[in-house]
Amino acid sequence: MLKDFPRMKFYSEALKKFGESGILTGKTVLDVGCGTGILSLLAARCGAARVIAVEASSMAEIAEKIVEKNGLSGVITVAHCSVE
Repeated sequence: MLKDFPRMKFYSEALKKFGESGILTGKTVLDVGCGTGILSLLAARCGAARVIAVEASSMAEIAEKIVEKNGLSGVITVAHCSVE
């Protein structure tokens, strides 16, 4: 997905619009199958009060490191588990 630039651009622009309009402000976002956590990061940066990023694979460990390096550990929680 990270290499799918049109899709990433669309998601980024949509989340920015949600953030600017106040739709995300104070909300909790659930990112199922977060992978690297890119959409979780975007949601947090656009005003979500809390983001729960769920990833069943070992990619969850990488997502957690990415969240920490971006200083968003206080907003984003990475859950290494399946949703089912």
